[in-house]
Amino acid sequence: MSIFAGVVLLVLFVLCLLARKEEVPKECDASAVTRPFYRLGVWLEKKARRERVYKFFFAKNEERLRLLEPAADVSRASGLQFIKKCGFASVLLAAGMLFALVIGLKEKSEGLLAADGSLKRREYGEGHYSVELDAVVGEEKETLTVNVEERSFTEEEIGEMMPAFHEALEKAVLGKNESAEHVSRPLDPVDSVSGYPFFVEWDLGNRDLLKRSGEPKEGIPEEGTPNCISATISYEDFREIYSFYIRVFPPDAEEGSGLKERLAEALAGADEKSRKEEPFFLPGELDGVKITWQERKKSSVSVLILMVLAASAAVWWGRDRDLENRVRERDEQLKADYPEMVSKLSLYIGAGMSTRMAWKKMVTSYRKKGVKRYVYEEMLLAQLRMDSGVSELQAYRLFGTRCRSQKYIKLVSLLEQNAKLGASGFLSTLQQESRDALQDRKSHARQRGEEAGTKLLLPMILMLAIVMVVIIVPAFVSI
Repeated sequence: MSIFAGVVLLVLFVLCLLARKEEVPKECDASAVTRPFYRLGVWLEKKARRERVYKFFFAKNEERLRLLEPAADVSRASGLQFIKKCGFASVLLAAGMLFALVIGLKEKSEGLLAADGSLKRREYGEGHYSVELDAVVGEEKETLTVNVEERSFTEEEIGEMMPAFHEALEKAVLGKNESAEHVSRPLDPVDSVSGYPFFVEWDLGNRDLLKRSGEPKEGIPEEGTPNCISATISYEDFREIYSFYIRVFPPDAEEGSGLKERLAEALAGADEKSRKEEPFFLPGELDGVKITWQERKKSSVSVLILMVLAASAAVWWGRDRDLENRVRERDEQLKADYPEMVSKLSLYIGAGMSTRMAWKKMVTSYRKKGVKRYVYEEMLLAQLRMDSGVSELQAYRLFGTRCRSQKYIKLVSLLEQNAKLGASGFLSTLQQESRDALQDRKSHARQRGEEAGTKLLLPMILMLAIVMVVIIVPAFVSI
């Protein structure tokens, strides 16, 4: 994965070189470090303006921007948004990949397996450790877990360990055999037992019964034959011979000694040779074939790279998501302001104003307040269109289209009927619409309140549980 991080950095470097002549807009506020990445955003924005990908990158955002800022240059605004998200995402991607590359190289340099084929032992008290290694022998490959024990113990500690070690040693050497009274499967003449610092050399007794690897030979009587095996237990200057009897039976149908067993035997010999030395030199060959050792490292680079990619994608799509949320908030605000807008309109018309004069009055009052409300922004846009020569009916239709709500479309329909036919019941109809809209607003507020109560139910239950624990636990403790 370090290679992947390096490739990504190289690609970003090449792209930044291609975009080095681009000019970064002032709105991006790019520093000397981030400027190359924002140049890359400008370069990509020009490439993305092609017809085949234009709809994918710009169409939806331009439509949203047109709703939020009707007077803005939506093409430039969408381009700036694209440049900013490209720049920020590429900065994040480059920083994350550089960090992942550094971590990967550091993990590689801090590997437990040294170049000379050694594993460093820990000092006494630091504990033993295990390392997974890949052994490549010719064209074969095997994975092993190598235990590297700490050193060293006092004579008193060794004496305390021996009884438990004898028991563990018997269990370990039996391998897959159920007991020492019935040995029909290969013994496992281990050179050490996990958790103990001792090295063990085995004398498997009668060579007519057992092979050197511990497998029972053919020709053993069916009733079994007793055999005494001995373990020479050594640790620094300590030596002890521990013997016990087993009963050997004809071998079960099992596979012979495989690569893993032979490698384990070679490791045992290598460990014996370097027992007194600081490094643990791994065997260099097996049966005349060179062994290549490869450490199986648990790297965090893969997770880091995935997190960086996810964060970059989140930055990219997050800006579009923010724009979408703004449009959703606009729609919600339009729905919430509808009763007030209709109520004011009916009030002014009821006072004797024409529809157009009432409309203009509402726009003028809004402009004096200086607080942005989207419904009045749309009314202002419609008023500007009427002032520029657009017909009143056309301005109302565009107003209803931009509001994107069935309620506003219904209001526009009433305004059109009044403008065309001069309906005598227009005012009463408008007042009834105002009352209906207010009632809908109350129902919507009630529904939102119920939803809020439901969302608060879980936090209230958790608070109740905490209070119960605070009250009950001291009561039980005091009993």
